[in-house]
Amino acid sequence: MLGRQNAQLSLSFGVNDIDGTIDDTTKIYSMAGAEEQKPSMTTAELVTLIKQVKRKPIERDTLYNEIRDYSDVVVSELELDTQMN
Repeated sequence: MLGRQNAQLSLSFGVNDIDGTIDDTTKIYSMAGAEEQKPSMTTAELVTLIKQVKRKPIERDTLYNEIRDYSDVVVSELELDTQMN
């Protein structure tokens, strides 16, 4: 796991994909002694991280097809969506 700061640094150097997880396998990182004990992030946190380095946050499927473009989404709207679901 890169960590939040290294992920942003990678994005600023041209990386165009940050992988996400769909289950709770991130526990292995903290068990292995990772600095971040809670490495998971909400969609709002991930979108904010990407926008902070002036990149375009787009959710894609496993075949890299666009699912949702978060470029114009306000983060507070995402947080409300999360609370409602």
